[in-house]
Amino acid sequence: VDAPRGPSPAMAEENGRAGAAVPGLLPSLLAARVLAASPAPATATATAATPTAVATPPTVTAPTVPAPPRSTKQVMLLQMLAGAGSGSITKTAVAPLERLKILFQIQGMVEGAPKKYTGVVQALGVVGREEGLVGFYKGNGANVLRVIPVYALKFAFNDTFKDMVRGGDVGPLGPQKLMLAGTMAGMMQQLVTYPLEVVRTRLSLGVTMGLHYNGITDCVKQILAKEGPAGLYKGMGPTLISGAPYVGLQMTMYSMLRRMAPVDSEGITPLQWSILAGAGAGLMAQTITFPGDVIRRRMQTNGAGGVPKIYRNSWHCTVVTVQKEGWTALYKGLSTNIIRCLPGAGIQFAAYDALKRALGVHEVHLHGRSE
Repeated sequence: VDAPRGPSPAMAEENGRAGAAVPGLLPSLLAARVLAASPAPATATATAATPTAVATPPTVTAPTVPAPPRSTKQVMLLQMLAGAGSGSITKTAVAPLERLKILFQIQGMVEGAPKKYTGVVQALGVVGREEGLVGFYKGNGANVLRVIPVYALKFAFNDTFKDMVRGGDVGPLGPQKLMLAGTMAGMMQQLVTYPLEVVRTRLSLGVTMGLHYNGITDCVKQILAKEGPAGLYKGMGPTLISGAPYVGLQMTMYSMLRRMAPVDSEGITPLQWSILAGAGAGLMAQTITFPGDVIRRRMQTNGAGGVPKIYRNSWHCTVVTVQKEGWTALYKGLSTNIIRCLPGAGIQFAAYDALKRALGVHEVHLHGRSE
């Protein structure tokens, strides 16, 4: 057997060349992989072709300076303005029904006098035939002049007294404090504006009672000449007894009912819900205090024009009315009043809220807290 032979000289030379190449090949492969993974450097040509972006300076916005807070006096004046506008809109809208209510209330004062008005539709026809369209608005000018200060003071006093009775309470007021604020507002308002109420009533009833006034000024002059200054305050007693609680009930009911209504995305009660809440509040308050309103109207016309007085005072008026006409006489005109007060009270509160929002005092009373 032949012994194994080693590689030939030619093969040994070839292997030597391959072995010498391997150490140089590995670094070359590693360098190639690193270069492939690295981003290619930007060329001078590409740099020159790309325009340089110009930096835009940032827009400087002036800081918003908050408006200085309104003083107590400014807030109250704006509330009075909103109340005056609300009253003018409301009373003009319901003037025909307002006059019918008064006609029903004083019907039956003169014993033995025929009953002229038997229902709302019949009364509308009688007034239209005898006095024309203007007959439905008799006394409305005086009524609007009356309600401008009445509503201005009523709403402004109510908002002011709500802040006073609030004390350190946070959040909505309870019914007791709402009633207290509303009653005080009603009392203060009526003490200031009552003579205008008497003048309005006399102008509304002038024709039916044989009285003739040539406007507001003439009415005031005749009352002072024939009845003295006290004539402008006839019926003040029952007004304070029934009228002040009426305002308290009305304001309280409205606040409570509106809290039950939905609000929009800005937290404001929609108009239709304000009207419904106001109508409900007015209906409940007026029905409860209506007998006092009947006595007040009768006392305002008692002895008008210098004729002999029928009633000595408000209590005597109440007793005589019940004895001669029954308890139902204390609710004469209630049906007309319901028809009148539903739109009237609704318009009143909705208009006041809308005007307050327009003037920038909606639900931001003296201390920036809601009711």
